[in-house]
Amino acid sequence: MHDAMALENRGVPTVVVCTSPFLDSAHIHARMLGRSGFQPLVIPHPLGGLGPEQVKGRATDLEEGIVAALTHRD
Repeated sequence: MHDAMALENRGVPTVVVCTSPFLDSAHIHARMLGRSGFQPLVIPHPLGGLGPEQVKGRATDLEEGIVAALTHRD
């Protein structure tokens, strides 16, 4: 989060992906680092124990959100 928020504060679009149990922490860190409106992308928890194809499927589900986060700026 720290690196992503530092880049965002410099005007470099970033994407943070976290699993649902870490969403509150991501919001807290973003707010503490000056980016209270930052919206991380959420991927279902857990990732541990999944095979490569299952992880790829979850990542594929985020493609549109990633493109939007990197290209649609306020």
